[in-house]
Amino acid sequence: MERLGIPTASIITHVFLNTAKAMTRMMGVPEYEFVVAEHPLSSLTEQQCKERAAKIAPEVERILVNSAARQTVQAAI
Repeated sequence: MERLGIPTASIITHVFLNTAKAMTRMMGVPEYEFVVAEHPLSSLTEQQCKERAAKIAPEVERILVNSAARQTVQAAI
């Protein structure tokens, strides 16, 4: 989506951190940022999911805003 000009924020859990880093290097975007959440997610209650989402929301927002800003600058060049 980023390559199409759509800002994205990928969210992974910490157990997939090494895999995510390897994938971004392999795809030629080693600087790609993602949000790391605590594992597990699938067994959480709705309330626990909301609490986890609230914890990572500022980081998601930062990545989206920075991505949009980079795209604006690149479009202006």
